[in-house]
Amino acid sequence: MTSGSLRTRLLLAGGLGLILVSAVATWWLGAMFERSARAAMDQRLGNELIAVLALAESDAQGGLQLRRALSDERYQRVFSGTYWQVQDAKGQPLGQSRSLWDDTLLTPATLRTGPAQAYDTTGPLQQPLRALAQQVTLPRMSTPLQVVVATDRSELDAQVSAFRKRTALALAVLIALWFAVLVTQVHYGLRPLSELGRIAGQVRNGEQVRFPQQGLVKEVAPLAAQLNDLLDHHARMVLRARRSAEDLAHALKTPLTVLATEAESEGSDWRQTLRSETARMQASIERYLAAGIGADSQQRTPVAPVLASLCGLMQRVHVGREVSFHYDPDAQGLFAGAREDLEEMLGNLLDNAGKWAAHRVEVTVAHIGNRMRIDVNDDGSGLPEDDLARALGRGVRLDERMPGSGLGLAIVADIAESYGGTLALRNGHPGLRATLTLPAG
Repeated sequence: MTSGSLRTRLLLAGGLGLILVSAVATWWLGAMFERSARAAMDQRLGNELIAVLALAESDAQGGLQLRRALSDERYQRVFSGTYWQVQDAKGQPLGQSRSLWDDTLLTPATLRTGPAQAYDTTGPLQQPLRALAQQVTLPRMSTPLQVVVATDRSELDAQVSAFRKRTALALAVLIALWFAVLVTQVHYGLRPLSELGRIAGQVRNGEQVRFPQQGLVKEVAPLAAQLNDLLDHHARMVLRARRSAEDLAHALKTPLTVLATEAESEGSDWRQTLRSETARMQASIERYLAAGIGADSQQRTPVAPVLASLCGLMQRVHVGREVSFHYDPDAQGLFAGAREDLEEMLGNLLDNAGKWAAHRVEVTVAHIGNRMRIDVNDDGSGLPEDDLARALGRGVRLDERMPGSGLGLAIVADIAESYGGTLALRNGHPGLRATLTLPAG
């Protein structure tokens, strides 16, 4: 299905709906009018049937006669379209109106003694008739009689047809008016989206930084908020990539200096230096390029398997210091992001805690609504309060005796920020506590 204009879709759907509703309304109103008109005609025929029965009596020979003629002159005019007829149960005529002349009316084969039965039939001139028949037994008569009264329904059919046409014409006019209202409604209803598109153009051209949520209708305001979140996410990704490039340049500076120095020297061990420094540069490139990849919030990563792998690795890395790493293997945390990013963040935090811990590093995981909190605690000496904020700076090394570039905690903070999370440090007495807050799956 090809995409098209939302305005066209709404107008097409609304127009088809109006036509469908109008067609159903025309049919329904016509059917109701026809039903009402037929009911009124059946009621008049019922009165005529009662009048015939009231005047009918049996004569001395058991035949049928009317005490007097019906007052309606249409029964006297030949083929007038109004008729009555009386016959026995076998269909033998016993009496009829002059208007029938020498013709007879058909009666339903299912006619039995009981309530009158209405039906459609044809008259002497093949005109459509509406008839009412009833089977009754008169006093002093041993056999039942079938009494039929009928009238021409051509006028009724013409009235129904005219009513349907007038109704269709009236509804066609209403459709035109309703469609004009629909066009106005769609145009007015889509104005907030047009305004949002205009603001998007201003944001793209740099005239605005964000989508303002004030002044937008409440149905569009959440969309503006989501677009602002998308802009924030894009800004975080750009900042993360820029910082990753800066970190890579910083990490490559020392190996390049070593290689430049080695090139100027006359030492014979330049091959070993070249191998070690190029390996160091390759590792830095892979690490910081991976850190610069945009956050993928669509992935879901269980925390427990990552902790199990990293704690086992750190146990071997820091085996010489006899530091133990502990975590809850049943932790139910689910990170809304890529496994590589979670490994990068937790790997840096665990490695940093392992360097400064006295004997123990402990990791806890907790869910708070749609966020998750990971605490990495060590039992070391902690940091002076003035150094807690500085520790997250890029390239800051608070103790030059420890190996490293001073970028580990800054990288963790950058990755967490790219997911809308945070990294905070505080003294735990004893030791240092690093709290990582991330979106939960």
